Amino acid sequence: MKIRISLIALSAACLLASCATAYQPDGVSGGYTDQVRNGNVAKVSFRGNGLTPPESVHSYILRRCAELTIEDGYSYFVLVHIQAPSAETDNLYSMKIETATIEMYPGIKPQHLANAYDAISTLRTILAEQGESEEPLPSSVVASDDKVASANAVALSAARSTTVANPNPNALTNEAVQFDHW
Repeated sequence: MKIRISLIALSAACLLASCATAYQPDGVSGGYTDQVRNGNVAKVSFRGNGLTPPESVHSYILRRCAELTIEDGYSYFVLVHIQAPSAETDNLYSMKIETATIEMYPGIKPQHLANAYDAISTLRTILAEQGESEEPLPSSVVASDDKVASANAVALSAARSTTVANPNPNALTNEAVQFDHW
């Protein structure tokens, strides 16, 4: 019985260890960490296991940079310094660690800066590439970024307030339902 439990635990550990690191806060199998150093400057790292492709590590670090920029109330970030995993860590048994130092800014991204990223569009692109379909941003950020979304929200609000017929007569009141007969 003890041997069977040990084998099951060992099998589960091997199965978990054989997966690439997912996008997540840093944990046993890897993930992202970040720290704001000085106002608008932050350092972001992602640690992936040996099965995590370098492209995924880079995509995850850009995703976290964009999320952090939005969370801190900025619009775009500039990659000041990036340290990619070295070639000798590209094997099955070693961790792949990429680190980026970013500066975050409000306003519109300057077109002449090649290493500047619009946080909202970067996050949307990466989430689409990773197959995530849910809207990652709070509605206030989306509405401020997209005038069409703002206009649609106003139109939806107006449509809700002018509803003509509601199949449930008590939906908008607290009155008791009156039955004519049973």
